[in-house]
Amino acid sequence: MKCLCCDRPDPEYSFRVLEVHTLHVRDFDGEKLIQALGEEKVLSVCAACVSEEMRASLFPAGRILRACSGFGGLVLAGLVMTLTLSLRDVMSALRVIGPMAVFVGVSGIAGKVREILKVRRNLEGMSEDGRLKACAWECVMKSAPKKYEDNDITYILIDEAEKLTPEELAMKHNLLPPIASKAYEVMHNVR
Repeated sequence: MKCLCCDRPDPEYSFRVLEVHTLHVRDFDGEKLIQALGEEKVLSVCAACVSEEMRASLFPAGRILRACSGFGGLVLAGLVMTLTLSLRDVMSALRVIGPMAVFVGVSGIAGKVREILKVRRNLEGMSEDGRLKACAWECVMKSAPKKYEDNDITYILIDEAEKLTPEELAMKHNLLPPIASKAYEVMHNVR
């Protein structure tokens, strides 16, 4: 086995997962989901990738800068538009664009910062072993394939999902009821 992130041999953290393939079909009646179970897989990551993820999550300044750079550009463009359009005699409808861009940019920055700091607070409240496992799972989710042809791929962590009923499984992983029942059967017949 190799690390999913960096291809190092013999990774230390492994997770048994069940793939779920979802196809979004859009037509005149709205969006419909078609789901199918994929394979059971073992996804693994090495300790070096996990420790890097934990460091980036506990000290998120760089992550915040990368996540907010696009919104920062929107704020800057909005400020420039506000100043430029207010100095000219332009239609009042166009004057709204600059402040709206600033508002959207500031809202986006606030949302991203809140999201990143929530992850940090959650990790700070865990034991060291819990942090490592949570960061390992995050590494797996960042590196695992998200698409197969037109299908979206999601993953169900088997060890945690075995404790759930089919209804809880459907709610937690956004599964259609027949697929949740089938996943429940597959997970309990795996052993």
